[in-house]
Amino acid sequence: MQAWHRWAAVTAAWAAPLAWVTIALFSGPSDGTVVSSPTAWAGAARWDQTVTVLRTYGDTRLREGDRLLEVDGRSLADWADADPLPDRATGERLTYVVLRSARGLDRNLEVDVVLARYPLGPALGGNLPVLLASGGLLLAASFAHWRRPRDPAVVAVLVAASATAGATTAYPFGTGAVDLAGGRGLWPAAGGEMALAAAAAAGLVAAWTFPYPHGPARHRRGAWPVAVAVPLLGIAAWEVAVALSHESGLGRLQATATLALPALAATAPLVVLGLVVGYARAPSREDRIALRLVLWVAVTATVVRLMLYDVPALVGGEPLLSGDLLALVLLPLVLAGLVVALLRTQLNEIDSALRRSLVQLVVATLLAAAFLAATGVVGRASETSFGSMVVGGVVALLLVPVANAVRRALTSLVYGDRDFPYRVVSDLRRLDPAAPPDAALHELLEVLSRSLRLSYASIELAPGPDGGGVSTAIGEPRGQVTSVDLSAGGTVLGVLRLEVEPSRDPFGPRDRRLLEDVGSQVGALVQAVLLNRDLQRSRERLVAAREEERRRVRRDLHDGLGPSLASLAMNLDLARDLISTDPEAASGLVGRLADQAERDIGEVRRLVDGLRPPALDQLGLVPALRQRADEHNLAAEDGRRDRMQWSVTSSGDLSGLPAAVEVAAYRIVVEAVNNAQRHSRAGACAVTVSRDDGTLLLEVEDTGVGLPDAPGTGVGLASMRERAEELGGSFAVTSGAAGGTLVRVRLPVSPAQSPSPSNENVR
Repeated sequence: MQAWHRWAAVTAAWAAPLAWVTIALFSGPSDGTVVSSPTAWAGAARWDQTVTVLRTYGDTRLREGDRLLEVDGRSLADWADADPLPDRATGERLTYVVLRSARGLDRNLEVDVVLARYPLGPALGGNLPVLLASGGLLLAASFAHWRRPRDPAVVAVLVAASATAGATTAYPFGTGAVDLAGGRGLWPAAGGEMALAAAAAAGLVAAWTFPYPHGPARHRRGAWPVAVAVPLLGIAAWEVAVALSHESGLGRLQATATLALPALAATAPLVVLGLVVGYARAPSREDRIALRLVLWVAVTATVVRLMLYDVPALVGGEPLLSGDLLALVLLPLVLAGLVVALLRTQLNEIDSALRRSLVQLVVATLLAAAFLAATGVVGRASETSFGSMVVGGVVALLLVPVANAVRRALTSLVYGDRDFPYRVVSDLRRLDPAAPPDAALHELLEVLSRSLRLSYASIELAPGPDGGGVSTAIGEPRGQVTSVDLSAGGTVLGVLRLEVEPSRDPFGPRDRRLLEDVGSQVGALVQAVLLNRDLQRSRERLVAAREEERRRVRRDLHDGLGPSLASLAMNLDLARDLISTDPEAASGLVGRLADQAERDIGEVRRLVDGLRPPALDQLGLVPALRQRADEHNLAAEDGRRDRMQWSVTSSGDLSGLPAAVEVAAYRIVVEAVNNAQRHSRAGACAVTVSRDDGTLLLEVEDTGVGLPDAPGTGVGLASMRERAEELGGSFAVTSGAAGGTLVRVRLPVSPAQSPSPSNENVR
């Protein structure tokens, strides 16, 4: 559908009720009263010998609750039979005889009223909830029609919303008292009631065509005639019943003008039937959710009205909320559900919320019904005001969550999260099992101490296959310590010991569930920590085995193939000297063999150097680095390289380092120095190698320009970081004290790694 078609439909939906209400209200003078509503005939405001003033607007001298006896010298019953009624004009003065209650007494009064134009401003101000509800419904329907203009259910909802807005001439702007004795007559209110009948017909079309295109009424062209016929048949049946009744005078006039009630009574069952049939025949899950949402909105609105309006009015004589205010309260719920269902917006996401809401609605309805019934019985037995008892119950209900919140706050303050085991378990699940074992266990104990208000907590883990149990504690034990076994997969991993602060209650039998949940979660976390530790050790052993294998290959190549090839070369030289038969040819052949043997030796040496720097085996880590520094510095002095000089200092016992650690340290230092030479423009670079408490510390600091604002991650930095982390160490690049760049590396030296035999001369 083109945009101008949608604009035309929406504009007509707003303009039609606005024009109708304007014409109906200003077609004659007004005395500022309302004496009718669509449901007045079925309630206490039925017209008999008198007519009750339901509402007043503007400066009229009549009051709400006045019972009208005469207008302009004639009774209202006479005016009901009069034909024709006289015309009334603005400024005309009429005398009303009313029965007014004051201080428990009814008095007949004569009240002079000057007719005026309809008091639109006061009438609008006094009916804001109804007007907001009508406008909101029309706005929601317009939005849905703009999004889905070809959906017949959406079109029907737009028609129903427009007709509902036009029905305001029946309520709240109904028939005035002067209209019974001339004035505008009954046609504005009757037109408003017919608008409600039209809204009912449109609602019937929407119910039987929703959801589109799978609604029960698949033949859309026949839906509207049938839907219009249903309320008309209800009205016709009603009028026949009124004609056959014994009503006369005012009663017959009111019953004849009551059109909305029979139309709604004829239409409502078919609307519900259409929704139920549509739900039963819905081919897709999305269609069923949309229909379920509509039914949920309808049931919720009905239940809320019963609990807050009809039942309290029946039991206590007055509702808890006025009808206008109740409509304003239910408006957001109805509009939101209607728009979401029509537009099919995120229906799958709200399905679970709908199911939970239905269960909560049933429970709330049962509790509210029981409460209202008990209130009514107690009120009648004790002669206590029903309204005051309901208000007291509502206040008590509102205080329940406040009391629960205060109780939870005090319990958390005194006992921590003892009463909330899942909160403690949730905190434990946030811990990182990939952290180092000591740090992970210490953080775990801190979380438990903070959550459970502990003064002491410790974990003792059983030794693994390679020995080395772990024990971590916070605080000191003072009294009664509670022990919890830590197990995972049926294996006991260790013991968790807990002690609460002396000023708080110790753990008792009621805390057993909490301790079991904590033990299960801590056991799973400890198992993850131990697995991570074992994995790290396994990686270290793999690295160590790889380096040992490289050293073995180098030794085999050097001591086996190298001497063999050298011997071949010497023998060939000797053979060349002894050949006598063909000296020239033999000499050429032997020479070529010697050249080939020399090339083989060179290749072997190149491979050996690539496996492991020979200087490490010949000299050790620090001497090898110093030798590399001397070669570099000598080349720099000769002008063959940049003039950056670097030096090596050491401290601590550096003997017996594992082969993997030596290789990693050597490669990292050489790469760091090369980076400084290429990028820092430094004049000097200092390398420090030290060993402290099972850790080899490497520091390479230059006097160059320092780190850039956005340091990159080049191949050199990535290689150094990988070598360090491969052994379970750490790598960091920061700014140096003198403004240059500082590379700091920590490599663990564990007993599991094999020491390197330093100063082994392999030639």
